Amino acid sequence: MKRLVIWTMLVACLAMIFSPFQAAAATTTSNVKVMVDGDLVEFDVPATIKEGRTLVPVRGVFELLGLDVTWNQEERTAAISNGKDLVQLTVGKPEVLINGEAASIDVPVTLENNRLLIPLRFVAEQFEYGVDWNQASFTVHITSASGVVVDDVEEFLKATLEADLNSYSADMELWQIMNVDGEEMTMEMDMKMDVVMDPIGFYQYMAMTMEELSGESIVSEAYLTEEGYYVSEMGQWIKYDDDMVEEILQLSQMQMDPMYQYELLLDYAENVSVIENKDTYMMSFSITGSGFNELLNELLGGMDFGIPEEELEMIGLLFENFDISISSVFDKETLFPLSQQMTSELAVTIEGETMQLTQKVDGTYSNFNEIEKIKIPQEVIDSAISFDEYIGQWDLEEVEVEEAS
Repeated sequence: MKRLVIWTMLVACLAMIFSPFQAAAATTTSNVKVMVDGDLVEFDVPATIKEGRTLVPVRGVFELLGLDVTWNQEERTAAISNGKDLVQLTVGKPEVLINGEAASIDVPVTLENNRLLIPLRFVAEQFEYGVDWNQASFTVHITSASGVVVDDVEEFLKATLEADLNSYSADMELWQIMNVDGEEMTMEMDMKMDVVMDPIGFYQYMAMTMEELSGESIVSEAYLTEEGYYVSEMGQWIKYDDDMVEEILQLSQMQMDPMYQYELLLDYAENVSVIENKDTYMMSFSITGSGFNELLNELLGGMDFGIPEEELEMIGLLFENFDISISSVFDKETLFPLSQQMTSELAVTIEGETMQLTQKVDGTYSNFNEIEKIKIPQEVIDSAISFDEYIGQWDLEEVEVEEAS
């Protein structure tokens, strides 16, 4: 039972770190990630590293950067152009042509699963795109010619945290795969939220699908205001005890305020970069190593899981192979967050059992400062039962099952 509690605590804690930005995940077949102007690039064939060089599918990154890509099957040559400059690469050859002049390349173009893989840095730098490599998170960051790197990141962050954001709507798509000693659990989640910071409150709709439950969706709703916390379970509204609401409100203050979350996360972030575009800013950063443990310990220290303090102190030491990458887009005028992408991979071992957790979230934000107050519908209040009554129903069902057996 203690092990189950700790697993549940860890997953809940990780979810809380990024909610409402967060959650869950899709597996990847490669540890190499590529981000263009802060956006994660999805490949049908994964990026790979060969002889210290990152190779990517030709049509994945370069077309996203606005480059024209053509393929000559007879000559097995790819031509990449921006309308002014031309780079030609032939499969298996260590030489390339740049505007007709020969040049050498460390790793030649290769074919894998009928997909052309091209050295990313070499080609990107030929067209004057910025290329940065994050060894800790195995991530390549590409800065397009349309973006300008912001030098004073600290000033940008200060301005962002001071943005006058009091309410918003969020639409999140979440994926997660958790593997515990060979047993795999997958989850997809669609979450919609209306949030107000003052007076504090939120409405949340969530539909969760798990393959282990025959793919059926579990739908839940929740309201939280100073009047109480109401959650729907299996079609039944439940009102949490009033003495629990204050603790939930304090915890939700961090969960609901995206600016507060950025402030917390950035205290432990590394490789923070900000790119200025015409109408937006793009910020990306990662959390790995000791920074992850420090963040986790701070979060655990603020929660009461009913677990002895000495055991909580050990939790951070259990993690390994953790890698969290976050990218966000902000409106240039208001500095409100417009979208959020997060990916994370980690492993943690407890009492000889190892959990591997891969997560991914894509989220968008809207309706900034348009929601004045969250109101709990009267029919929800009238139909709700107390939390004790709800627990009593489960206890009664267990007794009936035992008597029947």
